[in-house]
Amino acid sequence: MTSNRLNNKQKWDVVVFGGGIAGLTASIYLAQEGKKVLLLEKGSKLGGRGNSTAIGNAQLNLGAHALYINCIEILNEVGVTVAGNPPKLSTSFIFGEQPDQMKVIEAFNLFVGNHLKWKEKMEFIHFYRQMKRLDLNELNHISLEEYLNKTVTSRHVKNMILAFTRVTTYTNNPSIMSAGVAIGQLRSAKVMYLNDGWQSIVNDLAKKAEQLGVDIKKRVVVSKVLGSYPTIQIILKDEQLIEANCLLSTINPHDFAKLMNEQIPQSFLNICNQMIPVKAACLDLVMTALPNPKINFAVGVEKPWYFSNHSTVAKLSTNPGEIVVHVMKYLNSAIESVPSDDERELECLLDFIQPGWRDYVISRRFLPKLIVSNDIKKPFNHLDYHLSNHQEVGIEGIYVAGDWLGEREVLLKASLTSAKNASKLINEKLAVQLI
Repeated sequence: MTSNRLNNKQKWDVVVFGGGIAGLTASIYLAQEGKKVLLLEKGSKLGGRGNSTAIGNAQLNLGAHALYINCIEILNEVGVTVAGNPPKLSTSFIFGEQPDQMKVIEAFNLFVGNHLKWKEKMEFIHFYRQMKRLDLNELNHISLEEYLNKTVTSRHVKNMILAFTRVTTYTNNPSIMSAGVAIGQLRSAKVMYLNDGWQSIVNDLAKKAEQLGVDIKKRVVVSKVLGSYPTIQIILKDEQLIEANCLLSTINPHDFAKLMNEQIPQSFLNICNQMIPVKAACLDLVMTALPNPKINFAVGVEKPWYFSNHSTVAKLSTNPGEIVVHVMKYLNSAIESVPSDDERELECLLDFIQPGWRDYVISRRFLPKLIVSNDIKKPFNHLDYHLSNHQEVGIEGIYVAGDWLGEREVLLKASLTSAKNASKLINEKLAVQLI
């Protein structure tokens, strides 16, 4: 990395807030067009929620991360080639809520056995066949719960569909999540687990950005943003002043609104105030093996649980004898979550599906309320104006990108798409300036 000393006399074409995947991607798109870009990251490490942590010989992502293959096109455009494999895991369903009631059934046995009635099996199959033909535009204005209540009669089938949508969206709020978004994400649910964790993407992005001349500064804290295009002033905590023609923020929108202070438009504040973060409780484990190796992937049906051995297809440790396992509980924003209770719940889940697991643990980390995404994608009406369609905040020359933007995109796809769209708008803005 380059020195953290800033050149206060230089006026930048663009200053980017945030050294996560969205900020790094946008900086590359801008630099590819010859723009002078300064990227500011307040932390000591780049990557944001794309960070991986080295624990012994293993790389642990922040919770269970799977890369949807619909993200690869944009990553390739900015010079990143991902390495990993799609999971080849037989899904197991965990039925029941209490240990004495719980049972695990493999997907194949679920449909050939007698756990589901014949009518329920047919209803589940019908849903998946019908799902591929649905017009998602017609589902954008209703919630996932409302849609399933209208189209699915079996409680078991409904719970199984909700289990899959939790896995693909990380969201456990079916009453407020857009049915169009949930079904659309379920339709494109092809993923891969990355070798060496998501830090491999972050490292490649940072390397490419620096090769293109992006000036990356870490441990820089911004205290205030003033002005608009073509002179935006960024005041740092140490009272240094930076000037730019344009500004792109990829940080948490609430934090960005505070930096804008009194000049932030009310329309942007209104959207920030309506946001409901997607959260999960995550137990990340480095283990020598699984006591029950037959179960490598399982999801809860009545309970919002996730379990996966990512090392089945991805290289996540330099030690061949180590595996990385993720156990999660998808949190509901309407229910107050007690971290200690959630951790015990996940431990009890492991006691059931992997009895004796504690004897195989090398290291563990519990993340009680990890923010997966800054906002749940809610139903919307095309006649309404939504900032999610745009990357401007209402002040000329100031733009935003992140996972909370976009009507249909979620998670990394939303971050990458909004970063690309914002970069295009900025490049067009600065091109006009040169004419």
